[in-house]
Amino acid sequence: MSSVLRSSRLLRLAAAAFLAALLAGCGAALRIAYNNSDVAVRYLAHEYFDLHGDQSEAFKVQLARFHAWHRGEELPKYAALLENAARRVEHGLAPDDVTWAIASVRERLKILTGQAVADATPVMTMLGPDNVAAFERKLESNNAKFAKQFATGNERKDERARAKRVRERIEEWTGGLTAEQEALVDAYVASLPRLTQAQLEDRKRRQQELVSILDTYRGKPELAAKVRAFLLDWEAERGPEYKRLASEQEARFVQLMVDLDRTLSPKQRTAAVERLRRNAHELRTLAEEGRRRDAPVRAGEPAGAPG
Repeated sequence: MSSVLRSSRLLRLAAAAFLAALLAGCGAALRIAYNNSDVAVRYLAHEYFDLHGDQSEAFKVQLARFHAWHRGEELPKYAALLENAARRVEHGLAPDDVTWAIASVRERLKILTGQAVADATPVMTMLGPDNVAAFERKLESNNAKFAKQFATGNERKDERARAKRVRERIEEWTGGLTAEQEALVDAYVASLPRLTQAQLEDRKRRQQELVSILDTYRGKPELAAKVRAFLLDWEAERGPEYKRLASEQEARFVQLMVDLDRTLSPKQRTAAVERLRRNAHELRTLAEEGRRRDAPVRAGEPAGAPG
């Protein structure tokens, strides 16, 4: 699962990356990755914005606040989400179960966006023209890589690559797929609307809108509110063609999950359920570790002190 970091999206999409890793990770590796994720996020912040001096220190402080909030508030909710998903997989998936999962992840990301922008505000107010220029250069580089990886111009090659990625993601949960299941994945990929070019064009358009906001409101008190509104409406403000194609693709994905569920062997279903429940346990462990670590500090804080 991929992750990117952009502008005040640094914290929001760091959290999205946390969520993706948590949904796919397992055991000690998950805990190590999560506990050290702030280092990786600080590195990416510098890569995207070339932060320096007081900016770096402010980002470090705000990221620590965000990580503490995420561990204490969000991880238990992720655990509950995974436990719920495990029960649904155990009993067999209906379309409503898949749409519930998609909507649940979107809901958590929306909560993350609001919190991330709030925590990123002190850093946003410090951004200068050099930071915005560095950000724009990084976006251009990322778009070139995206086009090279996902839009080669060879449709058959791109289709095979997409099918391979989908199979690998599913196998992380179920173990190896049967020939019948691989055929379902291949048919799903072949049926997808040609979304990549529309996605790239829409991505570039929205990126330029964000750069414009940063340029126009840089150093002004309304910057955070403008960025927050932009990020919360990220999907709603997609271009009409991309929105139509994305909606069609999502509907096909929901059907694929239902069709695959009907072909799962008892061993595959058990593997998926156990993986979900194991991850839920790891998330609760991570949240509890945070509570134990922070308890002495919080006990000495005056009422209303920030966590």
